[in-house]
Amino acid sequence: MPFCTIVELEWTAGFWRSDFEAMMASSGADAGVPEGLITRIVGIEDSAGRVVEVWRSGADAQAIAEQSAPVTSQMPAPSRVAGFEVSSYQTA
Repeated sequence: MPFCTIVELEWTAGFWRSDFEAMMASSGADAGVPEGLITRIVGIEDSAGRVVEVWRSGADAQAIAEQSAPVTSQMPAPSRVAGFEVSSYQTA
């Protein structure tokens, strides 16, 4: 069953919009698409950056989270993290 993750990172004294943009650039097209990733949506607002991802399964999302732990452990803690099984997924 597809699995969705949502991560929100608010701008703080130690983590600014430019830091988020650099982080997203380093994990962009040149880095390739992680195994199991179906969709990644990145958005930036005045107060935070958000990443919404849809994975083939929760196991795929968990595997990438474990692989990326050395990098993500150097970032500030997200202000919001959510994960859930997808009950409907539509694209045009």
